[in-house]
This record gives sequence, structure tokens and C-alpha cells, in this order.
Amino acid sequence: MKAKLFCYLPYRVVMGLLIIMCLHSPGFSQAGKIGSLAYLRARNGIGGFNLGGLLTGEQEQALTYIDGEGSKPDADSCVTYEYHPDKQLELEEGLTATHICVRTWQNKIVNIYVFFNRNQGYKMLSKFLHWYGTFTAKPNDYQDVYLWDSRTVKLLLSYHPDDDQGIAVFTSVPLTNTINAQNAKRLTQLLTSNE
Repeated sequence: MKAKLFCYLPYRVVMGLLIIMCLHSPGFSQAGKIGSLAYLRARNGIGGFNLGGLLTGEQEQALTYIDGEGSKPDADSCVTYEYHPDKQLELEEGLTATHICVRTWQNKIVNIYVFFNRNQGYKMLSKFLHWYGTFTAKPNDYQDVYLWDSRTVKLLLSYHPDDDQGIAVFTSVPLTNTINAQNAKRLTQLLTSNE
């Protein structure tokens, strides 16, 4: 009897470890609990726009260059578009945007700029606190500026009493790091070529 128990023990241990590994793999684990930065990372954007992803065909049809036709890339080699829906854009759970701008690098979304009426600022803050938990920083105690900072997504929410519009900026941290590394490399090459 003891011999059978010892024969099955390694099999059970191995199977237990496999089950634990599967439960912690991305396919089996939860996408992030609401009310946490993990949920911000899992959502990875807003209003159907996903950071790091490509624009859908429908989204591309509703885009125009922010600086007019044939807009040239900015200093970071990014192109910014404005999204023109027929009416105010319904984001999620009653939030609306007056307009959205999308900044891309090599056709991948780096930033999503969500503009909204200032009077919706508290509603936006309330939803973000519900979805993403307590903000990680508040740069100024006297201004309505809030920052959620995770490893892969940053979110800045700002609305001021003096402005008509508020803004929420979603940023892809990995793409921003790649752009910064590219810029540093270009600067180094430029400096070494001028010596």
C-alpha cells in the first residue's frame, strides 16, 4: 500500500504544479480586477481605441490629420489624428467625449487624448476611481490633475475651472520607451557624427 502511495505522489505533485502554472498563465488568469491598476493595464485604452494596437478600418475612416492634409510626423516620428464622430462619442457607462485625438508611431497607437466638457470632470474622475482604483499621484494639491501610473499604461486626467475642456491622456509606456530609446540613439549618432 505504501509503495502505491509513493508511486502516485510524484504524478500528483507534477499535475498540481501544471494546474497552478496554467491558472497563472495569461489565458487562464483574470484580465484584472476592477478598481485596480491591473484593470487599467487590461483595458489598455478607452472608447474602442487600444494602446499599442492598430486603428480599425472604421476608426481610420473617421480620422483626419490634426494639422491638415498631409501632416508630417512630429519630432518623435509620430502622427496625430483627430477622430470625427457624427455626434458626441459615447465612451463607456455614460461618459462622453467632445472629441478624441490619437497619436501613432509606425501605425501603432501611442497616446489617446480624450477631450470632454469640464462639467463632466468629476464624473470622469469618479468612473476612473471606480475602474482603476486610487490614483498613484496628484501632482498639485490645488489643481484637478490625477495620474494613474502602471508598468504598461499611464493615465493623466486634468480638468480646471478656468478651461472649457478637460482631458484624459492614455499613454503606452512600452511604445513611449521605444520612442525615447530611438531618439536617444539618433541624438548619439548626431553628436558623434559632428565630432
